[in-house]
Amino acid sequence: MVAVTAVVFAALGAAYAQSTDVPRNEIEVRGNLTVPTGDADFSGTTTSNNTIDFKRDFDFDNKLGFEVRFIHRSENQKHKFVVSYGRDNWDQQRTLTRSITFRGETYVANASADLGITLRKFRAGYAYRWGNEKIRFGPAVDLGFITTSAKLTGTTNNGIRTTEGSITAFVGTVGYDLEAHPIPKVTIFHTLGGIVFQGDEVFNTEGGVKVFPARHFGLVGGYKFQSVKLGGDNDNFIRVRQHGPFFGGVVRF
Repeated sequence: MVAVTAVVFAALGAAYAQSTDVPRNEIEVRGNLTVPTGDADFSGTTTSNNTIDFKRDFDFDNKLGFEVRFIHRSENQKHKFVVSYGRDNWDQQRTLTRSITFRGETYVANASADLGITLRKFRAGYAYRWGNEKIRFGPAVDLGFITTSAKLTGTTNNGIRTTEGSITAFVGTVGYDLEAHPIPKVTIFHTLGGIVFQGDEVFNTEGGVKVFPARHFGLVGGYKFQSVKLGGDNDNFIRVRQHGPFFGGVVRF
């Protein structure tokens, strides 16, 4: 009986230890409710009159985008890997208060125009973190592709026209990664990264909370800010800044 009791308690202890072990992989699906500001110029010149100002000329509203992430942490929690894809797009119709040249077409003042902005991101990141089971902090880097595009439809000197400018760049950022676990079912996180290289500029930061009411399922929410300027030192460029809350679900295993 003593031997059997010892085996039972040993088995229960092993099962309990396994059940309290935190899963090291996560799949996260987010909705981003953001509003864009920034500007774009595809006139081929440096004339500021042909630069579209997203706030002044179109005054965009909040729109819902999405992001999907896969996160893997090593057994000792020192190494964190992230692969993500996100897409945000906004569309706004306004009456132009001035004439604008875009891709060789002059869109006339006092006529209705529609501007669509798209921002797509695919990145892979790595962070090396020091700390303990309560908090982890360390440097982080990521590499990936970012695509920005602006599509303008409206009345020109040649009638109704639709023109589009798009820029894709391979960029990387350097920053830090922070995760804290005040209690086992709650994770507080904050990340920051940025770089300026040959005229391209990328900066992003976000902070939030993950809550896990069940072992394998959780909720995530927080706030993010991102600024992307692509086009280098050329006359044609797109700059998109976005900020707003995000929310979603997490599956971990």
